[in-house]
Amino acid sequence: MTPRNIFALAAGAQYCYAATNAGLWKWTADGGAWKQLAPQFAPVALTAVVTADDTVLIGANGDIAVSRDGTRTFGLAALPVKAQVLALAISPNFAADHIALAATTQDGVLRSTDGGATFHAWNFGLIDMHVNALLVSPDFAHDATIFAATDHAVFQSTNSGRAWRELPLPAEAVPCTALAFGHKGALLVGTEGAGLWSAPAPYTTFAREARMPADEINALATTPRGACAATSNGIYIFTGRTWKRIHTAEDALALAVSADGTAFAGTAEGAVFLISE
Repeated sequence: MTPRNIFALAAGAQYCYAATNAGLWKWTADGGAWKQLAPQFAPVALTAVVTADDTVLIGANGDIAVSRDGTRTFGLAALPVKAQVLALAISPNFAADHIALAATTQDGVLRSTDGGATFHAWNFGLIDMHVNALLVSPDFAHDATIFAATDHAVFQSTNSGRAWRELPLPAEAVPCTALAFGHKGALLVGTEGAGLWSAPAPYTTFAREARMPADEINALATTPRGACAATSNGIYIFTGRTWKRIHTAEDALALAVSADGTAFAGTAEGAVFLISE
């Protein structure tokens, strides 16, 4: 079985993981080909993946699994409920603080402080439990800031995900599907059909990004060259003046950027592209 849908990507130095409808796959720069990993998950549609060094977390409908040896072995995380996981995120200081987060369809945000072994629900102030995406501040060690995109709003936590407050996103800018940081730290919010929105810090005023021609934003990422968007009608990158479509791939669903700046985009047809611009 080969993957068709690339639901999520996670990139490291010279490698990239793909969470697909046919389990977990990995690409390495030296081999240049995708190989299936963890055969026990081959029949499983994996919806999320995140990595930090040898630690890999994967999510699906009902479970989160964690490997601490580069995917050679996996164990199931202890969850408070059998949650349907849509996205996973980890702290930039994961090796020191061991914080991991999961976005779920009905159970809000699940939070782990032991590297993904055990998760607990932390939803004080999060009034919409359908969470589609998470974004952790690159300065998390100092500002403890996390954002959550839901069907009806965007929420911010400034205490490492223990409590949340709703940001003043306009009612028409929903459902929220993707998050990233843009120029000068602006918060970018992608939506299912209302285009791209942005707000400068402290995120009190949102405006639609008129320079983005796509209405359906599936994923966002920040690269050394600027923000990148995976949309229903292609892959876009922000040039500093406008959003330029760099690939016409339909139904681009996932993005990932490695520490060395290499960017990957995955599609519903099972293709993965290196973003070189």
